[in-house]
Amino acid sequence: MHLVAGGDAGGDLEWWRIVGRDAVVFPEVVAVAEVLLDPGMAELVWVGSGAGWPRALPADGMFCRRVGERVGRPWLGPLAATDHGGPCIAWMGGVIRQRRGAGGPPGYTDDPWRVRQGHQPAAMAARLRVLGVE
Repeated sequence: MHLVAGGDAGGDLEWWRIVGRDAVVFPEVVAVAEVLLDPGMAELVWVGSGAGWPRALPADGMFCRRVGERVGRPWLGPLAATDHGGPCIAWMGGVIRQRRGAGGPPGYTDDPWRVRQGHQPAAMAARLRVLGVE
């Protein structure tokens, strides 16, 4: 955040965290999404899941290694595979459910691109209001 603030956020680091978050995080999210758009990545998830024979995705599997390699973050793949509540594992689950043709409970969406509310960042305006009250 100090770099986004021009080298020194001073005492306003929390403000910069709120305002600069998207400028820092968004390019990373776009890079990962671009990798996930590759149909070959969905195929790696399918194969890694056991295809027709379900099994847990291994943290050192081909999908996890490839995701980390392609975004230049070797730690990302294993982290995503073991973050069982995270958005990447939700994407993988959506891909697997679509391929198997097995949906979730009624009203559940199998769209791998659906981002659950818990994974969505709080709006900048809401965070600034909280900071203003503090």
